[in-house]
Amino acid sequence: MSQTAPTRIKLNPSFWKHMSCVPFSEDVVPSSLFLRNRHFLVLDIETQRLVQEVGGWDHVDKLGISVACAYDSKTDQFLSFQEKDLKTLIELCYDRLVVGYNVRGFDLPVMVPYGLEISKVDVFDLMYDLEALTRQRFLKLEAVARGTLGTGKSADGLMAVEWWKTGQIQKIIDYCMQDVKVTRDVFQFGRQNNFVRIQRSEANTTQVAVMWN
Repeated sequence: MSQTAPTRIKLNPSFWKHMSCVPFSEDVVPSSLFLRNRHFLVLDIETQRLVQEVGGWDHVDKLGISVACAYDSKTDQFLSFQEKDLKTLIELCYDRLVVGYNVRGFDLPVMVPYGLEISKVDVFDLMYDLEALTRQRFLKLEAVARGTLGTGKSADGLMAVEWWKTGQIQKIIDYCMQDVKVTRDVFQFGRQNNFVRIQRSEANTTQVAVMWN
């Protein structure tokens, strides 16, 4: 009886800096994450409150989720979730490689009060990877999307909180879904072409080599 060879993964230096014998997703180099995850889930969430309304970035667990949207590569479907549906989304996160833009620093921590265990999730964060490659902090998705795709986000994220307060849920879904589509398209472009572009100004873009497959 033949046996399947185990998947070998490469580890970042961060693995050796903690006491866990099991690597976290940030310890695994991107190519290894893609090898051990056949399908990916592009994720974006919108919140019920602004950061300044809950006392700053140390209290993102109090923001509350108004809407979450995702693209599932396994089914090739775009999905939307409200608070009552988040258990289903969390199960998908455990079963896919979660891809997003600042998803490690924002979206996933906001999901923790709803039962998400981040240590169980494999994550590839486009922002974190691009910041490491360019040595530039706080690169905005808008700049990457404009440079790579020639298009960007459909609105300001602050508007999503206002729409929540006025009960305009469909507007939040439409906005969040556009963010997911843009993130998915940037990710797919990088996978297919091994580079993305960052728009620095109207007349200036920077090309960045990536390894997203």
